[in-house]
Amino acid sequence: GNTGAATLTPNAGAGSIYTYTLTGNITLSTLSNAVAGTSMVIILTQDATGARTLTSTMKFAGGYKTLSTAASAVDMITITYVNSTVGYLASLVTGFA
Repeated sequence: GNTGAATLTPNAGAGSIYTYTLTGNITLSTLSNAVAGTSMVIILTQDATGARTLTSTMKFAGGYKTLSTAASAVDMITITYVNSTVGYLASLVTGFA
């Protein structure tokens, strides 16, 4: 779906692949209904304006969590919830064309 300036909390119990068209900046720090070992893929597409940003407290590979900013750019985040001690591990791949 489309999402504006919002906090995203995708429901891990309702599916494992989510797609969003960004119409504002987003925050993504948790998944609802996540249990140890839960994995999810989130595909983010910039709207025609672009320049939407991501804020997150998840642990991203290499600390890299900067989205592509071009209009209609497509990025993908893969997330695994390890447990309450480790938390969320995420990987961002940018620039799908």
